[in-house]
Amino acid sequence: MVKLSFMGGTHQVGGNAILVNSNEGNLLLEYGVKPGTPPEFPGHIRAKDVDGIVVGHAHLDHSGGVPLFYLSEKKPYFATRTTSELMKILIKDMIKLNSYYLPFEYLELEKMQQQRNDLNYGQSVKLKDIDFNLLDAGHIPGSAMVDIEVNGKKILYTSDFNTINTRLCNAAKVPRKKYDAVIIESTYALHEHPERKQLEIDFVKEIKNTINQGGKVLIPAFAVGRSHEMLSILHAHKFDGYVLLDGMARAVNNIMLEYPESVKTPKTYAYAVKDVHEIRGWRDRRQAVRKADVIIAPSGMLQGGTAMFYMEKLATNPQNSIFLVSFQVPGTGGAKLMETSMFPIKDRDTKVTAKVKHFDFSSHSGKTPLQQFLKGLKGKPDIYVVHGEEESCDFLAEW
Repeated sequence: MVKLSFMGGTHQVGGNAILVNSNEGNLLLEYGVKPGTPPEFPGHIRAKDVDGIVVGHAHLDHSGGVPLFYLSEKKPYFATRTTSELMKILIKDMIKLNSYYLPFEYLELEKMQQQRNDLNYGQSVKLKDIDFNLLDAGHIPGSAMVDIEVNGKKILYTSDFNTINTRLCNAAKVPRKKYDAVIIESTYALHEHPERKQLEIDFVKEIKNTINQGGKVLIPAFAVGRSHEMLSILHAHKFDGYVLLDGMARAVNNIMLEYPESVKTPKTYAYAVKDVHEIRGWRDRRQAVRKADVIIAPSGMLQGGTAMFYMEKLATNPQNSIFLVSFQVPGTGGAKLMETSMFPIKDRDTKVTAKVKHFDFSSHSGKTPLQQFLKGLKGKPDIYVVHGEEESCDFLAEW
């Protein structure tokens, strides 16, 4: 007997949680939160009913609720080494910002880390009658798909994945195994991403144009992955301006340098960040505005983080540019900026006169790659579509 229980991440982006029930045990595939104030958790699962937890990658919509299972129990959790280290940073920050709303504290995060089991890609694990291993998902450093065999059935859970090579990550490959069931994300099932090579060229060209006209460029970017992808792109295109990295992206950078398996080409990445200037405090931050050509700072959707400080300093100068490099969720500061050219500065809605432009650097598979991935699967597995808005899930399910 194998039963799949979808406790979160259906018809929405965020809060992924899938319970695999077998004859002997229960394996939980992720337990994320839907970001917000307060964060929203998936359906309730009793800790005593879980034998182990697998986390595909560190983003909070896949990992943020995992400490809940350490309030009273000691359950093993499995992830790549990079994912475990990144989870520690991201969940710690979530507790700092949302402690009033959360049912766990730093103690549970520490208990969780004590139960971690770091896996390499392809390393097999047996948990009661459930066998599983991790496959490279190509989404962010350390990200993984989960390959499962239980009671004679083969299941693939993609988590978030990307079949396009990026500067940081190798593309995810279609596994050669014949599966009985595939659980696939659908974030961009209705959207085609632009061709990556040309996107990079256009991006760097726009940066140079701004600097040549006497301006500065602010790149609000996610602290995990996206900030570092931007650094790698600038290096690949031989950009020699003064680049600053701020916020949580600095700590993430240290992890990526410490764990070379987390990136596609470790030596190239180390060289790319060698001359990047990291902000150490508010004094550096104030001086940075005068010195910098390019500032990369979280948050990617302008919902907090050090990017807010730089918006205050740069947004009202028409010589400057604000380049958004990720999807902007409706209602966020970045989305409002794109829609209205307005942004709250010192508690007042202010007209942004700096150039604002969006570049679609996605770490998710788009419409055609998702379809090609499904086409490439052997046999005719049952397909379960998650991690997408209702229209995206339904489109991919019916395709």
